[in-house]
Amino acid sequence: MELDREEILTVLDQVEDILKREDTVLYVDSLCALIIGDIHGDLLAWRKIAEIIKDVPYPVIFLGDYVDRGEYSVEILNEIFKLKIEDPDKYILLRGNHETEEINSYYGFIWELRMKFPEDYPSLFRRYNEVFSHLSLAAVIDGGNVIALHGGIPINVNSIDDISATPKGYLNAEDPVLLQVLWNDPDDSIETYAPSPRGPGIYLFGRRIFENFMSNSDARFMVRAHTFLPQGYKYFFNNRLLSIFSPLDYVGSVVNGKIVTYCNGKFDIIDLIK
Repeated sequence: MELDREEILTVLDQVEDILKREDTVLYVDSLCALIIGDIHGDLLAWRKIAEIIKDVPYPVIFLGDYVDRGEYSVEILNEIFKLKIEDPDKYILLRGNHETEEINSYYGFIWELRMKFPEDYPSLFRRYNEVFSHLSLAAVIDGGNVIALHGGIPINVNSIDDISATPKGYLNAEDPVLLQVLWNDPDDSIETYAPSPRGPGIYLFGRRIFENFMSNSDARFMVRAHTFLPQGYKYFFNNRLLSIFSPLDYVGSVVNGKIVTYCNGKFDIIDLIK
């Protein structure tokens, strides 16, 4: 894949115009969706995903973490952004915790830009993160039955409506709701919240929190990403929360990456390694 700086800037301008018009929570008028977890610059995984999604007749939801860790974040983003420009309603792009300036300046993206664009990388890095700041935080499908987001449920957030009220435009996760939507993780062993090993201001959320949030949101299922899962997926909370992880190589570890289709109340796990 050849990279052209001017083409990249044009793509960033065009996709930013689209993302700016989208709400923090996107309500998608479809009973079905194909949902993709973290990609993290893994070109092999992306090529398999790209082959699958081109023939999908319903919306495709990306749960974030397109960048860092792998070596091909720029190429993958360019292709995903072009898909969004060509068909904005089909391709739903959510924000992950790595789509923040403070994280992707540390975990690889800025160094990838520096290697590929040694003279222009500071301005490109800033431009990418400006675009990331306009990514939505959640998507809702199947008439409200399914909530898709990157991380999890924040403290003092009672329903999806509370997430809807969170403004976009932050380069970093300065807002506590934004921070926790991008970073929080489910934990079957607790009822409410517990401090997360990921760091300050981040939490594990338990069964009671999940059930209350879903009841208040009139939702049945949640799909999220964010957690490194060598097997590619894991269910929580009586199979009502599905966590997926989509790379095939994660900083040298082989992953049995998965994506998932949801349709009419049923999940179908797709194995990318086959």
